[in-house]
Amino acid sequence: MENVMVYLGAGLAIGLGWVGVAIAQWQLAKTSMDVLGKNPKLAGTLLVYTILGIALVESAAIYSLVVAMQIISTEGLSNFAAIGAGLAIGLTSFGAGMWEGKLVSGALEAINRNPENKGKVLSFMILFVALVEVIAIYGLIIAFQLIGTASAA
Repeated sequence: MENVMVYLGAGLAIGLGWVGVAIAQWQLAKTSMDVLGKNPKLAGTLLVYTILGIALVESAAIYSLVVAMQIISTEGLSNFAAIGAGLAIGLTSFGAGMWEGKLVSGALEAINRNPENKGKVLSFMILFVALVEVIAIYGLIIAFQLIGTASAA
């Protein structure tokens, strides 16, 4: 009989991580469109910052994909290790994705209020996204530890 819990662990990794990232990307695209409607002169800047923001937020989904593939491809992985790894990356990716999206949305609103400070806003945005991204990286490390320890046993 197949190990259904391994598939559940992979599903948790993908499902939780990608839901958070998808909501964040929607929020950030919506904010971009709202700002564009208020200030059409910012179209070029908004396009660049929105695409950059979506790309930055997407990294958490990539971590989830990598862990899900590792869960599925690791032979002899215990049920608890599969679920634990899926939850570790799924929840941290969900949270990091959501808050990175809010952070980039706030940056877009700041640019709308004060367009001449867009360079400073970009610098702060990238720094703060990197700090939030660390949470997803912690989840990635723990997920790999769970998978590696369980498969070695």
